[in-house]
Amino acid sequence: MSLLPAGEGRRALSVVLGCTLAAAGYGIVHDEITAHLCVEYFTVAHPPLFHTTSPFLLGICWGIAATIGLGLVFGCLLAAVSLGGEAPASAQGTLVRRVGLLLGAMAVSALLAGLAGFALSRFSLVRLPALLGSVIPFARHDRFFAVWFAHLASYAVGLGGSAWLIFQVWCERGRPRVLTLWPRTPGGVVRVIALLAIVLLVIWWRRGG
Repeated sequence: MSLLPAGEGRRALSVVLGCTLAAAGYGIVHDEITAHLCVEYFTVAHPPLFHTTSPFLLGICWGIAATIGLGLVFGCLLAAVSLGGEAPASAQGTLVRRVGLLLGAMAVSALLAGLAGFALSRFSLVRLPALLGSVIPFARHDRFFAVWFAHLASYAVGLGGSAWLIFQVWCERGRPRVLTLWPRTPGGVVRVIALLAIVLLVIWWRRGG
């Protein structure tokens, strides 16, 4: 199960780090906006992992926590399909543009979904569950739905778009065999173990530890 040929380590690292930093950057900007719109989304509807009520600090903390693991997994997979195998590697500039377009699509979808959530709540077409509604001031319900819908849209478009981008790059390179059944080198074993550890860590984190 070797991920990359020899000599591609630096390019792979740049892809992985780039995707991880891009995801974390998007998460911080996104959560800074939503935390200032409705801080209760983080203080009430999320587990108290960060003991602060500051929208600024919550935006940074949750922005990183919710995205860095996903960005890391995305970066590992994108590096594998864009560099692995014998086909010519994907141009780095092309990957940067496509990741940028994905982030832009996530931002637009979050904005539109947030507006939709706000409108649906304002016209009483959606309502909070009793448990949440009883602890969040009624005047904040519209904003809560706006933030909630924005987050759902970002996740949906981000995960779906990432999967599509990985598949598209893989197909464009002739569907190279970037994964083999067993690692053939010590480096391959290390890379596989690292990737599996990252995936398990993300799953553990998303389930709340």
